[in-house]
Amino acid sequence: MVPLLDMLSSRLALRERIEETIGIERVLAVARLMLSASSLVALHLNPAESFPAPTLVFVLLLVYSGHSLALLVLLWRWTEVPAGFAWTVQVGDVLWPCLISVFTSGPGTPFFLYFIFALLAAAFRWGMREALLAMVIAIAALVGEGSAIHHGWIRVPHAIGLGTAFTMRIVYLIIFALLIGYLAESEKRRRNQATSISQVTSKVRVDTGLKGTLQAVMQELLKLFRGQELLLLASEGGAPRTNLWRVERLKTGAVDFSWQQLDRAEAEPYFFDLPAQAAGAAWLEGRPVSCTTIDRDGKPILGSNCRLSPQFVSQHRFDRLLTSNILVAPDLSCRLFLFGPASGGSPETQLRFLRDLTNRVTPAIYNVYLLRRLRSRAAAAERGRVARDLHDGVVQSLHALAFRLYALRTMTVSAKERNQELLDLQELAQKEAANLRGMIQHLQPFDPKHLLNSLGGMIEQYGYETGISAKFVCDAEDITLPPAICREINGVVQEALANVLKHSGAESVLVRLASQTDAWVLTIEDDGRGFEFSGQFTQLELERIRRGPLIIKQRARAMGGELTLTSTPGRGARLEIRIPQALQENVV
Repeated sequence: MVPLLDMLSSRLALRERIEETIGIERVLAVARLMLSASSLVALHLNPAESFPAPTLVFVLLLVYSGHSLALLVLLWRWTEVPAGFAWTVQVGDVLWPCLISVFTSGPGTPFFLYFIFALLAAAFRWGMREALLAMVIAIAALVGEGSAIHHGWIRVPHAIGLGTAFTMRIVYLIIFALLIGYLAESEKRRRNQATSISQVTSKVRVDTGLKGTLQAVMQELLKLFRGQELLLLASEGGAPRTNLWRVERLKTGAVDFSWQQLDRAEAEPYFFDLPAQAAGAAWLEGRPVSCTTIDRDGKPILGSNCRLSPQFVSQHRFDRLLTSNILVAPDLSCRLFLFGPASGGSPETQLRFLRDLTNRVTPAIYNVYLLRRLRSRAAAAERGRVARDLHDGVVQSLHALAFRLYALRTMTVSAKERNQELLDLQELAQKEAANLRGMIQHLQPFDPKHLLNSLGGMIEQYGYETGISAKFVCDAEDITLPPAICREINGVVQEALANVLKHSGAESVLVRLASQTDAWVLTIEDDGRGFEFSGQFTQLELERIRRGPLIIKQRARAMGGELTLTSTPGRGARLEIRIPQALQENVV
C-alpha cells in the first residue's frame, strides 16, 4: 500500500512511456464523447423545461459534443501528445461543468456527472494531487453558484439551496477524489516503477564491461532519485581490499564517476552492522541514528535502529541518506549509499523502491561480472593451449633443427649426404613455418561474415594434414551471429578437432551447424574410441562429475549455450551445443 502522504509529496523521476500517455488521452476522449452524446440524447428524449434556457443548454451540449469529437479525431491521428495538451484539455474538463451548471439547476444540476469526469481525467492523467486540485476547483464553483443563488444574485428554477442535498454533493466530490485519486496514483506509481526498473536494467551491457555497466546504471539511479552522490562498495570474501565506485553530481550539473580501492580500515565505516534480515535503512538531517529500517520484504522493522560511526558522519554530510544491502553471492558483500535524494515521498517508500530496483538490476550486473570472468578464464586456457602447442610443436622442432645443424657442421659427411640433410632441414623449417602461420591466423580478430568459410577451410585443411576424413555441413547459406559467438564457435571446432587428433584415434569426423526455429545447433561427432565414460551428459552433469573437455565447456558457457556430450566407448563421441536465439542479441 502507498501511504496517503506520499501521494501528496513530490514524486520520483519515474519514466512514463509515450504509448501510455497517448493511450490514456484516447480513452478519456472516447469517454468524453460518449458522455456528451448521451447527454444530448437524454435532453432530446426528456426536454428539461425547468431550465432557464433549454435551447441554450442544448446548444452548449452540441458544442461540447463537437469539441469531444474533434479531440478524439486529433488523438487518433497523433502518435505523441504535444506538450501542454493534457493541461489545456483538463482545464476545459473542469470549466465545462462549472459553465453548464449556471444554465441548468445550479449546484443541483443533473449534469453533476461532468464534475466526476473531471476528477477521473485528472486522476488518470497524473495522480492524486491533481485529482484533489480538480476537486477543490469543482467545490469552489459549486459553493460560489450556491451562494449566488442563495442571495438571489442568480435565479435558477428548482435550484437546491445550501442544505443537506448540497452538502452531500460536496461529500460525493471529496469521496470520489480521494478514492479515484488513490487508486490511479497507486496504479500509475507501480506501472512507472516497473518502467523505470526496466530502463535502468537496459543500461546493463556486456560489451561495455563491468566498469561501463556500473557507470551507466549508477548515473541512471542518481538521476532517478535526484540525489547528490551515490556510493557502491563491493567486498569479496578473503580479499584484502574493497572496491568503491562513486557517482557524484557536481555544482556545474555534470556527473562525475570514479573508482578506487579501500583497505580494511578505510572500508570498515561503511560495513556497519544492520539488524538481522534488514535490507536497508534511512537517516535524516545528519543524525547518526536511523529513522526507519526495512526488511527484505519491504516491511518496516519496529524498534530497530542503525547507528553510523563518527568517522562516517564526519566524512559525509547529508540531509537524507538511504542505504541498501545487496545480496549477490555468499562470498560477495555489497552495500549501496544514496545521499540527498531530493524527492519521492517518505524515506520508507524510497527505501522500498530502492530495494526493488537493486533486487532486479543486481542479477544482470552479476551476470556481466561472471561472463567477464569466464571469458578471462577461457582466454587464459586458450593461451595455455597455445603455449603447449608451441612447446610441443614449433619449439621442439626448432631444437631438433638446431641439433641437426650442429651435427652437420661438426661431422664429416659426403657432399651427397650433406645436400640431403640440408633438404630435410629445409622441409622441416617450411613445415613448422606453416604450422606457426596457421596458429597466428587462428589468433587474429575474427570476422563474423567469414564464419562458414573459416570453418570449411579449417576442416578441409585438417583432413588434408591429418588424413582423417573430415566433413563440414551447414544448412544455411548466410549466418548473422554476434562476433563473440562466432569466435567461440570457431574456437570450439578448433579445440574439438585437436582433441580428436590427439585422443580419439578416429577415422572420420563430422561438423554440422544447423538452424532451428529458436536456436543454432553446433554438432561434432567422430567414430573414435570415445571418452572413458558412457552415456549422455549435460554440461551441469559434466561439471558435477568433473569430466569432459574443459576449454569447450568454458566456451559453451561464455556464449550462453547448452552443451550435451554423448560418449560410447569404442564407438565414438558426439558433442552438441545449442545456442538459443534469445541470447544471441545480448552477446556482442
